[in-house]
Amino acid sequence: MQNLSPLAIGLALILAVAAIATIVCRRLKQPLVLGYVLAGFLVSPAISWFPDVSDTESISVWSEIGVIFLMFGLELEFSITRLATAGRPPF
Repeated sequence: MQNLSPLAIGLALILAVAAIATIVCRRLKQPLVLGYVLAGFLVSPAISWFPDVSDTESISVWSEIGVIFLMFGLELEFSITRLATAGRPPF
């Protein structure tokens, strides 16, 4: 465990807590976004009794990677023809 970088440990912790939050929210029939917000709160330094991702450099790297994935996801769903027809009046 000592040879793993803090970045990999942080990712493992974030993914594990998010997976558990997903399972709990599905069983309680709650929106998954609520579970993800609670998971983010749990891994933040705000909760002292839970292992956290407190390395600000790691948090910055993961946030940039998340924005990149979000941009790729939006690009995959983007369509010029759909955009052109969306602004036309229906009559």
